[in-house]
Amino acid sequence: MKKIIATLLLVSITVVQAQKLETKIPNTADVVITANAENIFKLISVSEMDNSMIGKEILKNINRKRENKVSSVSKAGVNIKSNAYYFFKQTDSVTYHSFLAEIYNRKEYESNLSKRKVKKIKRENGYNYIQGYSDFTIWNDEFLLMVDGSKSYSYFNDHKERLNKLKKEGEKSYSFKRRIVNEWVKKKAFEILNNRPSNSIALNSKFQKGKKKNASASLWVRNYGIMMSNFISSFGSKMYRSMSYFMPQKNNNIYGIDEVTANLFFDKNNASVLLDMTVNSDIKKSFKKIYNKRMDNDLIKGFDHNNVLAFWSVSMSTKELLIQYPELMNKMYGGILPKFKEEIDIAGNVLSLIIDEEAIGRLITGDALFVLNDFAKKEVEYTTYKFDEDYKKKEVVKTKETVVPDFTLMIGSKEEKLLNKILRLGQKYKVLNKVNNIYEFDLKGQKLPFGLFAVVKNEVLYITTSKTRAINISFGRGGYNSSKHSKLIKRNSSVLYADINEIVNRVPKEFIGKKESKMVLFSNENIEDMHFRVSKMKGNQVSAEVKLNTKGNEENTLKLLFKFINSMAK
Repeated sequence: MKKIIATLLLVSITVVQAQKLETKIPNTADVVITANAENIFKLISVSEMDNSMIGKEILKNINRKRENKVSSVSKAGVNIKSNAYYFFKQTDSVTYHSFLAEIYNRKEYESNLSKRKVKKIKRENGYNYIQGYSDFTIWNDEFLLMVDGSKSYSYFNDHKERLNKLKKEGEKSYSFKRRIVNEWVKKKAFEILNNRPSNSIALNSKFQKGKKKNASASLWVRNYGIMMSNFISSFGSKMYRSMSYFMPQKNNNIYGIDEVTANLFFDKNNASVLLDMTVNSDIKKSFKKIYNKRMDNDLIKGFDHNNVLAFWSVSMSTKELLIQYPELMNKMYGGILPKFKEEIDIAGNVLSLIIDEEAIGRLITGDALFVLNDFAKKEVEYTTYKFDEDYKKKEVVKTKETVVPDFTLMIGSKEEKLLNKILRLGQKYKVLNKVNNIYEFDLKGQKLPFGLFAVVKNEVLYITTSKTRAINISFGRGGYNSSKHSKLIKRNSSVLYADINEIVNRVPKEFIGKKESKMVLFSNENIEDMHFRVSKMKGNQVSAEVKLNTKGNEENTLKLLFKFINSMAK
């Protein structure tokens, strides 16, 4: 037992030592961003950073006011191979933005300061510090901490009588508020540096779990809904006191989203950001019913996966959205407008009585796919004005060449007959012209640079810019066997995909400038495609991901990012 206890203590000491900066971050922080130096410098060396455009700019700023120039960003006094942290805390009086890093050489760090700042250095309790306009910088042989505070206008107004007692004789209101906030910021900085490990974010299991193993940077938000509620509330009070009636109550989760984590990865063939959101129990069941629907195959097969430039898919249950919406409206908007909660509740109930969820859910299932097929050049008319000798304005119609998109929008429906009736109604009112089974939009006065055609086929409403495509669809020649993106679409509630190179290569060269041409060349040599996806509900979590796929020409995508910045800066 003694050996087990000793081992556990040794492990605990090792973890605390490895996370000594984290032990300074209070467990009350609302937001924490971690820059994982170990993972970053597995991907790129210090010398590569020094020789990059970013590194050269940093060195330029460091050496600007130094007599003894440094040749590397690693010799500026701050330990760049140790994790760095940004953390945010909102209180009813001051919002604190803090940055924490490790110092390896205090004298080196101080030598980077301007003469004006050096004169402002004060010493207290073993720390050196500089008090700025609203910021406070403090350091010793181990830590560097910067804290910036912004005051809450509503707090000073609500506690005006009590706070006025702290005013010095003849002190102006503005100077008084600034002095008080600076005192609070200084106090907060010392509290952070003297924080006990037992009260730190280092022992917060949710925060630790949110950091993924190979992430170069991580974001953790304690409670997104409450944070946004407090932000909107304080913002409204600051800008418009009369608007406070419409502001959400503080500490009320207006969006139903609790914890949020995000992680940034640079791998061999891709760079990605993975976002995980925890949905609270109040809206979890509703979200599952609305968003856990799989897209119909007729839409997925409705476009050529191998030749698409971009697409955006959305799959949800319209029926469930209409059933769940009144309750969601009450929970979410009732929180945003608490003084109208009763009215919102009644409005939701009336909405449920009026609409037929089953019928609307059959008319519009909730499946939709927007597909960008191509680009084309087209001459379009536009109206401008010229003045005659008497300075009278006269309209002039001119033409210009522009790039127009060729696209198709697909909307799922179980009511083909009703859709055709609606389209025939459009024909009656001369908004649509019908030729065989194809309807062409006739938007009088609305001069679109492309035509629009509508077809209903196999429980799908197609709206497309191509008459040829509309004809093929009407004759049953619109289906494709390609399945390149099928799994991606089916497994997620929404997907946005783009073949970056095909998009930029289809845009006519005369519309691309010199700088853009460099970007196009770099993209063709190094980039494949990208996608953004939002997952279905799993338990009480929803995930979102942005992923950029590359050709793997560099060791990793972080080096590719530095290569891109260097290339664009030349």
